[in-house]
Amino acid sequence: MSTQTTSSAERIGRGLGWSLTGNVVLRLGNVAVSILMARLIAPDELGVFAVALTIWAILGTLAEFGLGSDLVRASDPERRAPTVATLGVLTSGILALGMLLAAEPLAAAFRSPESRGVIAVMAISIAIFGLSIVPAARLQREFRQGTLFVVNGAGLVASALVMATLATRDVGPASLAWGQVANQVVVVLGLHLATRSRPRFGMDREIARASLAFCLPLALANLVSWALLSVDNLIVARVLGPAELGLYLLAFNVSSWPMSAVGQALRVVALPGFSQVQDTAARNRALVRTVAPAAAVAVLMGLTLATLAGPLVAVLYGERWAGAAAALAGLAVFGGLRVLLDLVATFLIAVGATGAVLAVQLLWMAALVPAMYLGLSGFGLAGAGWSHVVIAVAVVVPAYVVCLRRAGVDTGAFLRAGFVPLAAAVPAAAACAWVGAWSGPPLLVLSAGCLVALVTYALPLAPWWLRRLTDLRRSDADRPDPVRLTRKSPT
Repeated sequence: MSTQTTSSAERIGRGLGWSLTGNVVLRLGNVAVSILMARLIAPDELGVFAVALTIWAILGTLAEFGLGSDLVRASDPERRAPTVATLGVLTSGILALGMLLAAEPLAAAFRSPESRGVIAVMAISIAIFGLSIVPAARLQREFRQGTLFVVNGAGLVASALVMATLATRDVGPASLAWGQVANQVVVVLGLHLATRSRPRFGMDREIARASLAFCLPLALANLVSWALLSVDNLIVARVLGPAELGLYLLAFNVSSWPMSAVGQALRVVALPGFSQVQDTAARNRALVRTVAPAAAVAVLMGLTLATLAGPLVAVLYGERWAGAAAALAGLAVFGGLRVLLDLVATFLIAVGATGAVLAVQLLWMAALVPAMYLGLSGFGLAGAGWSHVVIAVAVVVPAYVVCLRRAGVDTGAFLRAGFVPLAAAVPAAAACAWVGAWSGPPLLVLSAGCLVALVTYALPLAPWWLRRLTDLRRSDADRPDPVRLTRKSPT
């Protein structure tokens, strides 16, 4: 085994460890902030902010334009950096201006005229975002997830301080928007300090053409992906109103805990990791080996959130948010699925199949919109949550299986890798649901449910999970032929 192979494996392992730890800590911090803000603002005020957040999330994804991913997988990142920085600033600036000018009609589309000013404030954050693309990509390439954790943690603290201060002065939903702006300012400054760099701009037409050829399908796929995660907000707002949207947004944020803690940690390591595996067969096997341990953690978090939705919301956010539990049950299952779907999408991006990712996202969107309307009309917020699950299982998973097969992945082995966690989840979910239906103090029910999840799922599955994790580490470090991590030669 070569020194370079060992060094790369160690960097990936260290990066994944920091990424997982950082995402868990940041997620706990976000939960603490959301609990604080839930005590300071009402559901209808959160609904007003949700309108602006929906637009910001979609445009923010488009502002990134896939440029960071292009730098992460490039063989000559420093030569490309000035051009990428210019493209990023131009893109984010144009989108921010458009968001500002369209604030009034966008608010009207959501039937929430109160959100106009909040949308305008959030546009500032979009404008600043373009400056973060290049330094963030540098840290991701070098697997410096510890540094990213510190930077994002500083942004979270700044955001919390601004939001809490303004909320106590009756600024209302705009306090959340100014918190997002503060977060973005601190993150941009922190990234440049961490990389000891300052913005450098330039324009090489050849680099720009090559970058746009890779980024355009990826940007559109990301746009559709975030639209998928946001179109439900539009539908809920139009069908049920801002107050119900506030409940739904809180439920969706809680359901995103598996993705925030596990999925994002995997993504920032998987993209450079898969990109740097030169051998196609080895890269495909690495994906299959990654699925099992990731699925086990995602299933544990998803089943716990889904079966204990009622007491969880009551304990963390208070009784006035109890209506969010109806949506959380289905959304939590979807949150676990998102971890694996995002892993597949990251793999396809790493191998350059951005067109395939875009095609799946478009198919997903086409199926989800009518399903959401039907779910809301028939079952209210609960129908909205379970609509995500139905479409993910019936449409998205088969579509991604086809894409993986075309990339040469053994899809049978890929699907079998998640069988054990899913089978173990059935009795555990039944037991947790039984506990979750108890009448009694919510804290007691929640504590008992978590204990049952630990006893019926986590502990019995722990030896299996550790073997899968050991196999993954051994495959990366002790089998140099299939998984030698070397830089790809320029194409």
